[in-house]
Amino acid sequence: MLKNIKLEDPLNELALPLFAKKLNINHFSPTQFAIPDGNWIYKYLVLTQEERRLLPANSQMKAGVCVNNVLQNHLADTIWKFGPTKKLTPVPNKNKNRDRKELIFEELQEFKNYIPADDKDQAKKDKYLDEIFDVCEHGFSALEKIGVATSYPITCEQQISITQEFSSLLLPVVGRTDFTFGGVGDRNGIIDAPKPAGILELKTQWSKVGKIKKNGERSFISLSAPATPSYNHLIQCAMYAAYWNYSVPVYLVYLNKNEYKIFDSNNCIHLTVAGLQNLFQNMINVFKRREKLYRSLNN
Repeated sequence: MLKNIKLEDPLNELALPLFAKKLNINHFSPTQFAIPDGNWIYKYLVLTQEERRLLPANSQMKAGVCVNNVLQNHLADTIWKFGPTKKLTPVPNKNKNRDRKELIFEELQEFKNYIPADDKDQAKKDKYLDEIFDVCEHGFSALEKIGVATSYPITCEQQISITQEFSSLLLPVVGRTDFTFGGVGDRNGIIDAPKPAGILELKTQWSKVGKIKKNGERSFISLSAPATPSYNHLIQCAMYAAYWNYSVPVYLVYLNKNEYKIFDSNNCIHLTVAGLQNLFQNMINVFKRREKLYRSLNN
């Protein structure tokens, strides 16, 4: 869709509608699709960005970040990061091919610094500290199983934006890919983005909290990989596919301490071109309804 992506933040260059300027919003994201309208209004129209950052995290989220960082730091050639000017910029990955155990140990230390929200979250943290190593190893195995993951340069956290030029929305839809295989190169400050060989969305699963045992300890239920992907996760995949006009295969990978599972167009109808097009249109329809709602709030 976009041959050249300038390093300037695309969100600062858009002509935003009046309601967006007054409500101080400038984009949608695929993850916002899953949030009910009322919750979205409170989170994004009532709370400031600083207040949103103070919302409590949880051990599942922090453990997932830990695994994602390990995989990206070991495998990526380039990782998009916020620079001194707070703009996302592709940066060469200095940790490429570093020892896996060293990277896991560093991320475990970071995870240990997380302060749980309550006793239940503390029990999760303690449990997930024991699961992270196995989840990371299954992540490496899954990426090795996907041929394009070992055959092309890897870019992580690349920001992509579907602007008004390519959708019927007044606001852009912005996302960041977990892994993009091939097709990205930096030329004199311009990101040359021909069609990549594949895109991967990564999801981690963690043991579910069970009942309290007679000895006072928490029990946990081990999870299996899902038989079918989450609809909300598929929506994220559809946004990435739409950006490259559905010409790039998308992989959705689930990891837990026991196994990994890869979904693609061969075993999931929703990851075929027709399925992804339908999902993307569903996302656009939801965001269209919200734009109408925002205009009414602004009147």
